[in-house]
Amino acid sequence: MSRRMSPGLAVATALVAGSAAACRNPAGPSGPPVLLTANVVDPASVNAVSKFNSCSGHAFPDGSPNSAKNYFWPTSVNFNTTNVLREFAACSGTVDQNADDTDPNEQDRGRTYHLNCDGSSTLVRYFHLNAQVGLGQHVVAGDVVGFAVMLGAGQQPSATWQNSSNFDIAVSDGDDSHTENYFSKLSAAAFAAWASRGLTSVSDTINPGNPTCSSFRSSVGDADVFSFTPPL
Repeated sequence: MSRRMSPGLAVATALVAGSAAACRNPAGPSGPPVLLTANVVDPASVNAVSKFNSCSGHAFPDGSPNSAKNYFWPTSVNFNTTNVLREFAACSGTVDQNADDTDPNEQDRGRTYHLNCDGSSTLVRYFHLNAQVGLGQHVVAGDVVGFAVMLGAGQQPSATWQNSSNFDIAVSDGDDSHTENYFSKLSAAAFAAWASRGLTSVSDTINPGNPTCSSFRSSVGDADVFSFTPPL
């Protein structure tokens, strides 16, 4: 399996080199929060993303009035796939699973994994992942960790990318109940990679306030879903 980085990932070389020698933390997150130096996906591989605190998907974390994570929609060339849309390590760290990750509800379409950033309380949770790394494996920011799974067993393929299954990630500091907006946690270099898709302001990826959702949906075109331009 190739672990070459996509050019759009914008990894800060000096930070990656330093983190490779940092303390590895297989037991779980501890230490100061860090910024993510690589993107979880190549910006050219997705067409839309739900805003943090949106009404997309479902309430997250448990007890939240909204969805405090980010859902990504694929492009027209990679929807309905399970081994095409690559996902990357957003930081250097160790791949792990906890009891929530192995719950049967998390195994209907791909699997769920944590990436605990080296020497830090920051972690990234990957949902619907066809993993290409093993538990306990140490990865470097920008390494391929797997593929987004957008078609489950027995699931009928979608006719368009807008109606395709999406995939999601959650970034936290400390534990899964303290989620952060993915784009707010990116380094300046990593966030700059999204400019080519029309995203230049972090504020465009956050639903203002902390709204209470009366219902949840996952539709491109909703006010709390940001569509990248041009659509690919």
